[in-house]
Amino acid sequence: MSKKPLKEEILGTIKEMDLRPDEVELLEDCEMVTNIIIGEVLEMFDDPEMREDILWLQHEHRTPNKQRWINIVELTKSLWGKAGGGDRIKKYHTIESPCREITEEEIESINDPVARETIRKIKHIHDNTLERITRVASKCYYK
Repeated sequence: MSKKPLKEEILGTIKEMDLRPDEVELLEDCEMVTNIIIGEVLEMFDDPEMREDILWLQHEHRTPNKQRWINIVELTKSLWGKAGGGDRIKKYHTIESPCREITEEEIESINDPVARETIRKIKHIHDNTLERITRVASKCYYK
């Protein structure tokens, strides 16, 4: 039995789905979001069929995502090394929340200008979270 020519196969699927150009980004976003769903997130879906579909799609993207995963591992190791390791990262995490709560008056009362600037930087580090996530994640999509 011969296989349909590629063009016919594509056109048949588009017709079957009643797929319009304005839906392509939405469908691609559905695929992309599965790339960031980890086990803890997957468990939050109350629809077992949706969980199965997500797992299926993740499996289907395993080969194209493998290089990105390798890049994530390499980037994480690099960032950890530059930051001084896990102990230093954990220590930093303990002051993140308090720095968001400290008042400007309290900051101004600190004599050390480097410490003041550091606290201000931590206080506002989440102001542009989406930009930082995009910057970091984009490093994982290059081979």
